[in-house]
Amino acid sequence: MTNRELNLLQKCLQFVPDENLKNQALIIILNAAADSVRLKNLQNQTKGILANKTGNSTGGMIQFTMKEIFEMPEDIKRLFIINERVVNYRIVRGMYQIRYHRDGYNIDVASKDLSVVKKKFLAALEKGITPSPKKSKYPLFREFAQKWLDYKKPTIKEKTLHNYVVTVNSEINPSIGDMRIDEITRDDVQNFLNKMVEDGKHGTAKLCKILLGSMFNLAVEDYDIKNPMTKVVLPHYEVRKSSALTKEEEKTLLAYSRENPKKKDVMSAIIILLYTGMRVGEFKTMTHDDKFIYCISEKTRKGYSDVKRKIPISPMLKKVIDIVDFDVKEIKESAIVYAFKAIFPERHVHELRYTFITRAKECGINPEVVMLMDGHKKDHDVQTSIVDRGYTDYSDEYLLKEMQKFDYEL
Repeated sequence: MTNRELNLLQKCLQFVPDENLKNQALIIILNAAADSVRLKNLQNQTKGILANKTGNSTGGMIQFTMKEIFEMPEDIKRLFIINERVVNYRIVRGMYQIRYHRDGYNIDVASKDLSVVKKKFLAALEKGITPSPKKSKYPLFREFAQKWLDYKKPTIKEKTLHNYVVTVNSEINPSIGDMRIDEITRDDVQNFLNKMVEDGKHGTAKLCKILLGSMFNLAVEDYDIKNPMTKVVLPHYEVRKSSALTKEEEKTLLAYSRENPKKKDVMSAIIILLYTGMRVGEFKTMTHDDKFIYCISEKTRKGYSDVKRKIPISPMLKKVIDIVDFDVKEIKESAIVYAFKAIFPERHVHELRYTFITRAKECGINPEVVMLMDGHKKDHDVQTSIVDRGYTDYSDEYLLKEMQKFDYEL
């Protein structure tokens, strides 16, 4: 029986007034159509058997009974009988899979049992046509955040990028990462930051606000959306001001180093930081000779030439030369931080830098020389302009002479 004949008979049934008679006629038509389909299926299945013998087959065809076809909605009957369409399955890692993406249906079902996958397929058909979701032109926040990080990567240092990535993935994405950027409101951002402040993460909340501000400035330009960062505020937080170690604490630090010779490596690093003002991240770049210690400024921006500093070896450092190893093997920054915290739990290793700068000024060293040694671009004690400082090139003799003032009693 041809498609044309089946279509003609189906149209004729529309004019049969008796519903029972119409159903009986439909069964006859379906049986006739099934005979045509069965013949074709038999031919295909024979091919499938031959293919299995050669090991090339990875699937087959789903066969429906007349009862199953008769119980299908009218439009589905037409798909499987009038148009003589069959449903193929494939076997992947021991699972029967049916993927049917045509005629308005988007069906993906799988099971280890062929009869189960068949039932799943019929159940999906009964749900009707499910159009494929249209992809929004607005990305999810986590997708846009990654795009922003990719933009930043060539312009910022690896350590800074790492901090950004950790903050985005551990703090921001869990809150708004799965929202589209056009859906995020000021309330969403404000509530997220407020919760962070309530949890005591004041510094992290400040960094998140900075990152979100930069990201949404770009998103506004790229996607013409309303900026949710407008008028977002953080509660005032009084940051504990760092301060120099007292001379008693300085004596405690040196005494601890002498009493713990097995910790000479990490304690050498701490003492060198104390008497040079280097940042902890700059220690790994340290070199030296018999007069100066050299390092590369941690604040050099990526893509710019390294800013090298030289710091004369002071009388205070010479006094403790017996407990300092200038050629100490590379020490991890975290090891220095933890060792210092073990001695002064309430202090931070950056306060060693505060101590050096404070003592240098107390000893009367030229403030501009202090600024050059510690790598600051701006110092309220230095009255000359940045341009004037650019034209100033102090001699080694002058720097060594000034550092001789760095001598005091403990």
